[in-house]
Amino acid sequence: MERRHLAECGSTNTEALNHLRAGGGPLIVSADRQTAGRGRLGRAWHSDGAALTFSVAVTVPAGLDLSGLSLAVGCTVADVLDPAGGRIQLKWPNDLFLDGAKLGGILIEAVPLTAERRGVVIGIGLNLQPLPADADRSAFASGHAALQTLDPAATAGATLDRLAPALRGLLADFETLGFGPWQLAFSRRDLTAGRAVRVGEQAGIARGVSTRGELLLDTDTGLCPISAGELSLRLETSP
Repeated sequence: MERRHLAECGSTNTEALNHLRAGGGPLIVSADRQTAGRGRLGRAWHSDGAALTFSVAVTVPAGLDLSGLSLAVGCTVADVLDPAGGRIQLKWPNDLFLDGAKLGGILIEAVPLTAERRGVVIGIGLNLQPLPADADRSAFASGHAALQTLDPAATAGATLDRLAPALRGLLADFETLGFGPWQLAFSRRDLTAGRAVRVGEQAGIARGVSTRGELLLDTDTGLCPISAGELSLRLETSP
């Protein structure tokens, strides 16, 4: 898989999508600084040298079910960075938390290429460095965690070197197996399992995820499977 590093770009996801549209092959593109990065639900994701931002671009069969891919990616990243499993947790559908504060996020985008293939880009952003003591923390509603708290020697390059082969393996397996094999792995790191949450206007108790990566929400009317789509999950109670 080709690796490309940029000093600055608007968005590594945009660079990766353009690469696929132009007929390019598998690619990992990273950047020291993003000026127009984006997260789910249209949120902006700006980054600089204090974070690792990169995107993985591949092509997959046009009919491949991508349900649960963000969860499988989260499991893979967490297992590489926290193999003991005690500190990094996953918040459905796309966030990584370290010691109860947000460490990073995942954004998956797809683009049709031919009748048989489509392009898939997995964007990943991880905070590397803690916030300065005088930083305004009001913008971080879910807190701010940094990988260097877990691994003081972590750098962007070394972290990407660790993640790249694991993500390549994940994508090869997912194309054949779907999300099912990661269901148990997700449950071990599930931040919200058994907790009161709200997804859109629907409140209930989170009961893990299905074999397709749907959130299982225990409501007054029964267990409701919820797909990620454009919905966001909020915790209703403090840990």
